[in-house]
Amino acid sequence: MKNEEIIKSEEVQRQLYRLEVYKQQLNRLQEELGRIELLKLEILKSIASMEGLKQSKEVLLPLGGGTFAKAVVEDNDKVIINAGVDIFVEKSVDDAIKDFKETCEELEKAENKIKEQMAKTLAAIQQLQKELESKISVVEKEQASESS
Repeated sequence: MKNEEIIKSEEVQRQLYRLEVYKQQLNRLQEELGRIELLKLEILKSIASMEGLKQSKEVLLPLGGGTFAKAVVEDNDKVIINAGVDIFVEKSVDDAIKDFKETCEELEKAENKIKEQMAKTLAAIQQLQKELESKISVVEKEQASESS
């Protein structure tokens, strides 16, 4: 194998490694996007539940395993929100809804940033694939001409 062929082979190996790194990065971004979408869905459900609480004191209380009990909320003007590890805060329903909507907006911003990064990573993957295909084609042509 000539020095030139060794260099091209090493170059191809480096590009294949970069391609794998980009693919792993894309997978991590997709996982993060999925987590954000789930969290956003949970927040939107909570907002809808709190909006319903403003209309009626009757609620379905989840007991687990898809089982619910009908319950009546004594004070449907306030809710208790988990503000951290074992920290709970009482807020008005309207303030809680406002906070949840702001959180949802922040999640949408994060979601958009991740989508932008995914698009950049995908473009880099496609570019690298084109370069690799080109180099492999050149190497194959050189090998074919040498064997002739």
